[in-house]
Amino acid sequence: TGDKKGVVRAKLPSSMSWAQVAESCSAGRKLMVISGAVYDVEEWVQKHPGGKVLLTYVGEEASDPVAAFHRDKQQLQKYLAPLRVAELDEQRDTDSAAALQAKNTRNTELEKDFRDLRSKLEEAGMFQPKMWFYALMLFHVIALELAGWAVLFYFGRGWVPYTAAVLLLVVAQAQAGWLQHDFGHLSVFKSRALNLLAHRFIILHLKAASSAWWNYRHYLHHAKPNIAEADPDINMPYVFMLGEDMGRAWAEKQKQGKAGGVMPYNKQQHYWWLVGPPLLLPLYFHYENLRYVLGNAILGKSGMWKDSYNTQRYLKGFRQFFWEEVAWMLSFFVRWHFMYGPLLGGVGGWFTFYMVVRTVESHWFVWVTQMSHLSMSINKYAKTTQRDWPSLQANASCNVEGGWFNDWFTGHLNYQIEHHIFPTMP
Repeated sequence: TGDKKGVVRAKLPSSMSWAQVAESCSAGRKLMVISGAVYDVEEWVQKHPGGKVLLTYVGEEASDPVAAFHRDKQQLQKYLAPLRVAELDEQRDTDSAAALQAKNTRNTELEKDFRDLRSKLEEAGMFQPKMWFYALMLFHVIALELAGWAVLFYFGRGWVPYTAAVLLLVVAQAQAGWLQHDFGHLSVFKSRALNLLAHRFIILHLKAASSAWWNYRHYLHHAKPNIAEADPDINMPYVFMLGEDMGRAWAEKQKQGKAGGVMPYNKQQHYWWLVGPPLLLPLYFHYENLRYVLGNAILGKSGMWKDSYNTQRYLKGFRQFFWEEVAWMLSFFVRWHFMYGPLLGGVGGWFTFYMVVRTVESHWFVWVTQMSHLSMSINKYAKTTQRDWPSLQANASCNVEGGWFNDWFTGHLNYQIEHHIFPTMP
């Protein structure tokens, strides 16, 4: 058979062994195994709402990752059905390298128990959102921002009201960041369109960060957390070197002249305090957001590592999807200009205020988001011996003690193990 590029593809047999799946993927096919069947996602990836994230499981058993990312099972089966190309026959090549890898890197008993647990949680209604909770969260975010504005309006911009307004806005921005998270995971509404609309309102209009950029990074992070080839959150070798094995491997490459980087990594525990918490949001995230949205909108590509949204679905219609992101982002700055400009002496005043808020918020964001993963195993996928979904997620995540304050302060992201195993659970 031939694809759209004219490449001739050999017809696949109706029954395939793991060795045949591996051989076909080595030849360029995009095959995944889901619940004992083989699916060809090569063309579908261009239409997939989640972008190219599904390619992280090409050639692998992907039943649990697929179930974890998709709440609507009926809709999932509707789109999977035409992609089904063969049945998997695991008995035909029990001694092949591909079969042994598929068997030895997965704890099948744990997978069975995990699937039983998921079914029980679904029956118990644990995947049903409480709409009142999200309404209250949104109300308290907007109330905090209005309180910050009111402090400046009624008390002026002396250092006491200015500091109070900054702190109120920091809390509002941080809590908006936690609130957008569930909408980005499509955990609140049954309709993907409604989740996207709410996500854009919160992350773009209330926070000035791109919904598409967040999804691109976050879905890849969830697919294979702390895996060097897949997770953007740990891909920062020119600033920090994360993980013991990764540090040694990078040092060897530097000795051989195969890797760059001039940072004194043996001192990173010291310069972390000057680079990480204060600069992540005000500097690095602004650069990434603008590069991602404007690059895709203007050029049709961002040039960013593993850009999973650079597909036909999102680039069609003169890249309308990304221009919508630009418009949503502009709505934030227009709103801030008219809200805070008259109170702070114009553009320079409100922009300085905005950057102060972002810098303080950055400390909060870094402490909450980094404590759950950076202390865990970080490695290349080939060196990851446990690849079944529950093991892969649990080995890369850790929880932080709960309680009413910690739960609120972290947006309930202190329960990272549960969240990573069940990412669409509200």
